[in-house]
Amino acid sequence: MTTKAKMSDLLTQPGCEHNHAKTGKGHNKACKQQAKPGAAQGGCAFDGASITLVPITDAAHLVHGPIACAGNSWGGRGSFSSDSTLYKMGFTTDLSENDIIFGGEKKLYKAIQDVQERYAPAAVFVYSTCVTALIGDDLDAVCKAASDKVGIPVIPVNSPGFVGSKNLGNRLAGESLLDHVIGTAEPDYTTPYDINIIGEYNIAGELWCVLPIFERLGIRVLAKMTGDARYEEVTYAHRAKLNVLICSKALINLADKMQQRYGIPYIEESFYGVADMNNCLRHIAEKLGDPALQARVEALIAEEQERLTQRLAPYRERLQGKRVVIYTGGVKSWSVISAAQDLGMRVMATSTRKSTEDDKARIKELLGKDGAMMEKGGAVELLKVIRKTNSDLLIAGGRSQYTALKARVPFVHINQERHNPYSGYHGLVEFAKEIDKSLHNPVWEEVRRVAPWEDNTDEERVTGDDRSGSLPEATSDTVENHSSTTISSTTISSTTISSTTILSPETATTKVIAKRKAVTVNPLKQSAPLGAAIAFLGVRGAIPLFHGSQGCTAFAKVLLVGHFQESIPLATTAMSEVNTVLGGDDNVELGIMTVLEKSKPEMIGLFTTALTETRGDDMDGILRQFHKKHPEIEQPIVFASTPDYKGSMEDGYAAAVASMMRSLPEAGEVNPQQVTLLISSAYGPGDVEELKEIVEAFGLEAIAVPDLSTSLDGHLEDMEYAATATGGVSVPQLRSIGQSAFTFALGGSMSKAAAILTERFGTPAETFSQLTGVEGCDRFFHTLSRLSNKPVPAKYLRQRRRVQDALLDSHFFFGGKRVAIALEPDQLYSLAWWFHSTGVAVQAAVTPTKSPLLKQLPLEQAYIGDLEDLEDLASGADLLVANSKARPTAKRLNLPLYQHGFPILDRLGNGQRCTVGYRGTLNLIFELGNLFLEMDQTRSHELVHQWRRGETGE
Repeated sequence: MTTKAKMSDLLTQPGCEHNHAKTGKGHNKACKQQAKPGAAQGGCAFDGASITLVPITDAAHLVHGPIACAGNSWGGRGSFSSDSTLYKMGFTTDLSENDIIFGGEKKLYKAIQDVQERYAPAAVFVYSTCVTALIGDDLDAVCKAASDKVGIPVIPVNSPGFVGSKNLGNRLAGESLLDHVIGTAEPDYTTPYDINIIGEYNIAGELWCVLPIFERLGIRVLAKMTGDARYEEVTYAHRAKLNVLICSKALINLADKMQQRYGIPYIEESFYGVADMNNCLRHIAEKLGDPALQARVEALIAEEQERLTQRLAPYRERLQGKRVVIYTGGVKSWSVISAAQDLGMRVMATSTRKSTEDDKARIKELLGKDGAMMEKGGAVELLKVIRKTNSDLLIAGGRSQYTALKARVPFVHINQERHNPYSGYHGLVEFAKEIDKSLHNPVWEEVRRVAPWEDNTDEERVTGDDRSGSLPEATSDTVENHSSTTISSTTISSTTISSTTILSPETATTKVIAKRKAVTVNPLKQSAPLGAAIAFLGVRGAIPLFHGSQGCTAFAKVLLVGHFQESIPLATTAMSEVNTVLGGDDNVELGIMTVLEKSKPEMIGLFTTALTETRGDDMDGILRQFHKKHPEIEQPIVFASTPDYKGSMEDGYAAAVASMMRSLPEAGEVNPQQVTLLISSAYGPGDVEELKEIVEAFGLEAIAVPDLSTSLDGHLEDMEYAATATGGVSVPQLRSIGQSAFTFALGGSMSKAAAILTERFGTPAETFSQLTGVEGCDRFFHTLSRLSNKPVPAKYLRQRRRVQDALLDSHFFFGGKRVAIALEPDQLYSLAWWFHSTGVAVQAAVTPTKSPLLKQLPLEQAYIGDLEDLEDLASGADLLVANSKARPTAKRLNLPLYQHGFPILDRLGNGQRCTVGYRGTLNLIFELGNLFLEMDQTRSHELVHQWRRGETGE
């Protein structure tokens, strides 16, 4: 464990300017950095140590402790590497309760061996944590023994979180480098211009903004500590002529002790802002003592300043006089001021937390007499300063991001979790771009707009270049004159509008190819029982009951919770080995009775899995016997056959909907205002909500089946826990479907369920296979207008014009692009034709299951296959469209991924997402248009860099 004396020594830093400012008894006393109980604090010592050392890219970083320290932290830093990515791997001993009781040293020793054998790192850094320090595991002894065994350096990092702050952890990491790494090897050669960079972690690739500058000057960066570092280079850092400490006092102990041990002087510099970058280069040249180098520095500065003047001119014009508050720590508290002032901005206030007395003096000089220095932090104080200074922007770390955004204040991220590089001359341009984007984003006008019912004026607010705002409101005189005959079951028959009608271009003749492989690789397919579960979750008070082993339910629940970000009620008959052999009758009965007793559902959705279908359980017979034995049970039990080995999620979902239509609706007098919406698995809660609103805007009553818009839309309930679906279509509504005047089958997979209603009740039906895009939406709205004998509301006419305007604005970015799609058939069909209508070519289409729709796609061939097939077919595309599991595929192909379908596991708001109707189409245009726009910008940047290097790009 780290000793108290060592910690005191680290916090009593002779080189620290805080210490320089102390006098008398306070001089050379340790800094007090104890966290205050009850207050939200920064990181711990373990956090600080890992921040410092993890950027050594070819080393393995092994956390010795229970899962929390590694599980919560690995992969969270934005440090980039130009070579090895081993440092991005999360390694931990993941101690169990037994390990805590009996000690974790043996497990650690084996873990080090395993890491070396499997990953061949240049070295292994082993981090102690609170628990392993507390139980007394001897990290040093284990690391030494393991190093002797595996033949590579194994470095102990004694930095348990309870010993102190993140800053102390930084310094403990520096001590580990001094004690075990630096000075253990020699470079092949040295030069008079060798320097080390200390305290720069290559966040967002910032180090790469300055390394080329040093190369142009003939300065060699011998070792980087530790951004984009290799272990070997750190071993010979003791041969540098100068240490350059960047923007942090965190590793000042490293710089100071290297000066004592190896005679290497150090200077503290900043890479932020043109003035600080210039000063950094001048100071390095001065310390190295070469007049020729100093002359080269001045020439480079003049060249870069002239270039910057031209590149920053448009930003300076737009940012001139803008007011900014900076809330960060240490050297950034003054260095970022310099960068902001380079852009013509007025810095109204900055924090002085973690700032030295010298820092504060620089801040005062930069801010002038009117600038405020914030000693205290916190959201309340920060917002008070922003309001008092009438500032336009907050520049701060990620923890303050939502403080600013919730207060409707533009924000730019400056600390270590960000993704934008701001250092050096190029970085200043990026800094200007980011500030400009944040300040001039139209979202701020939208979020600050006064609601019309709260506005005291009658003036219509039309801003910017919203061309649709200048259009007159549509009236009944501007709407197409529709037939005055109300369309009902007596005027439209199932013959004229068939349940099997599939909307698609008649000329499309797609060849469907089923891939014949011995093994499915990276499955695209989700199981049919999972689809059935989703369908039943759209019924109020229902609970889906899987007839199979409990693992089927568990795996499905993980995906459903991750996708919908909701609590998902599921049940299982929990087939065991004995039941599987002897039969599942008793399990079905016990499962139903348990669900009825504990969950008190209004309906049970019972469906099979591959296990019970393979076994051949007679489900109809089982349910007949159950009802005979329990005549008192009034709740409907809807059964669907959904074996995993037949079809996919879409098929299971469709089977569940068909079963509901077969068993629940009852005959009655037709209600001419009531329509049924049979909604495909292609549509999420946000889509369903939009479709219901559209139908109701025509004065019709919509019964949506399933209705995910009120069950999985992400809403809070007053009750603490619900054992069944808390929203959705009710059982009485399902029974009344027999009285609907019309059935909308929304998605090709709903045609069978619609046909059942036509067969049972004579209800006319029409299938709408596309509800995205002008043509598909026009047809849907036109049918509603005819059914209701009402014109299309002005609201939707206006939305339609906006879609058309957006298509005009974005067609520059869509035209000529190529996309590869992997989705279930209903979604694939709709999205493929929408892309086609925007000028995007569908290069590849892969789906997991059969569907008549596949023969009518806008490309020559479609494939029934997996994500491996998508990878084979997508080469040369500009974009992939698939679910979250295609992310590794996209990464290997180096293509952007637009996440669509199910599951989407790393995006928020799946319950609110809308891609149907004119509004949903507009959403898609902008989401994908922005992706395509970004691609164009990237390609343009690559091209101009080729020109800068004198390459033609041919």
